[in-house]
Amino acid sequence: MCGQGRYAEAEAIARGNLPRAVGGTAAALQCQLVRSLTGQGRHEEALTEARRPRPIWVREQSGVLDMAIATALHGLGRRSEAESAARRALTDCERFLRPADPRIHEARELVARIAGEYLA
Repeated sequence: MCGQGRYAEAEAIARGNLPRAVGGTAAALQCQLVRSLTGQGRHEEALTEARRPRPIWVREQSGVLDMAIATALHGLGRRSEAESAARRALTDCERFLRPADPRIHEARELVARIAGEYLA
């Protein structure tokens, strides 16, 4: 839903299911909640959610949370922190995902976009 710009719906689904979710499902829902809040411009709230303890690390979610954190920080104008989070996301993606995974490309684009603003 976040990919379709339906952030409020994604937030409602994540919040509605998180209380009973466990393991990898809980981790995925937490990441989606952070993305949905960032997509709505609620960056501070997204960072608060991102700081909550993660239920479990899931390889398939590599880089997702750091990408959402980077986007939220970037939205708040905290570019150096945003770039660091984006680079962490890229490192995790390259380390744990297959080379052709689209998330690696997304992470590279995020790093380039944030770092490029320093040069502009």
